[in-house]
Order: sequence, then C-alpha cells, then structure tokens
Amino acid sequence: MKLYIMPGACSMVPHVALEWAQAEYELEILDHDSVKSEEYLRINPQGSVPAIVDGDTVVTQNIAVQTYIDAKYPDANIFGATSSPAQRAEIMHWLAFINSDVHKSFGPLFGPDGFVKDTAAQAELKDNAKKKIVGLLEYPNERLGTQDYLTGTKTTADIYLYVILTWAKKMELDLSSYKNFNAFISRIESDAGVTEVIRQEGISKIESL
Repeated sequence: MKLYIMPGACSMVPHVALEWAQAEYELEILDHDSVKSEEYLRINPQGSVPAIVDGDTVVTQNIAVQTYIDAKYPDANIFGATSSPAQRAEIMHWLAFINSDVHKSFGPLFGPDGFVKDTAAQAELKDNAKKKIVGLLEYPNERLGTQDYLTGTKTTADIYLYVILTWAKKMELDLSSYKNFNAFISRIESDAGVTEVIRQEGISKIESL
C-alpha cells in the first residue's frame, strides 16, 4: 500500500490513520509541482492529495481514503470504537463539516488569483474568507468545551480539525476568543501517531494558536 501526501496538507489525516492502524505502507511525499505531474495525474486526475494505491485499488478524496483504511483495518477504530449507527453518523457529520464547509473556505486564502485577478478584490476576498472560517470554527470550539474530542473519543475527525487549526495559525486567523482549541491541540500533539506523522512529514507542532 502506498499513500500519497503533501506535508501539512489534509492528507495528514489518513497518514495518521495508517499509523494508528500500525499498517505497513509506503509514503510518497509530493510537492506542488509533482502533484500536478503527468505521472501522478494518472493516479489522481484531479491532482490533489491524498491518494492510496493498494494493489489494483486506487482511492482518492479524503473521506473515501479514510473509509478504505477503516474497512481494511477495522480494529484500529479510526472512526471510534463503536458499531452504533448514531455514533457512526456523528463521525461522518464532523468529517463532512470539516471537509466540505471549513476546508473549502480556505480556497481564497491559498489561491485568491483563482477567484479574482484584481489586487484590491483579492484582499477583500481573503478578508471575507477569514471571517467565514472564524465563524465556522465557533461550532467545534463550542463542542470541545463540553468534551475532549469532537465525538467524545479520538477519531480522524479530530485530526482533520487539527490540520485546519494549523492552517488557521499559518494564515494568522484571530481565534483568540476560542478558548478550547489550545487544550485540544495539546491533546492531539501528544498522540504517538500524530507525533510520528509530524516527524515523517518534516513539519513542526504548532503547540498553540
């Protein structure tokens, strides 16, 4: 099995999942050029990470990759140690919220020229995107005020939120009023799988916002 990632990207989520599963896997680290290379586009025509190649099986899109890992390594409990339909739905709710609502809202910050060309318009676009993201993150911050993890137990949804918070810090979003995130970051960064993934990807812990 080979996992394709970019350091610090959302592909960190299935990377941690494989560590939790104690899976045997090969890591292929891409950069902004190689992710658009002809070779990689044959694996994932969308030119994005993550992607998993397992024999003749190719899986792309973050939640799909996580679902594949969960099915292949069910004892790892990457979606939580439960078979309850309600709890299974809750983890999918959080993954969908982070993947579809929060993640995509970073688009104008990562590449404003893909939306508008005028410099002043780009600045306004980025400012509006930051406000939107800060508003969206109120929801998980409130949840973390009542429990340590989004679903009550540590899952890949928590890792995805952690990745989002690393981006928020990089983009200098003001999350100072969200008092529950720093303790959450400390809990996530103390996880052995997360620590190993950070080492493999050559990135640093953020420690706090």
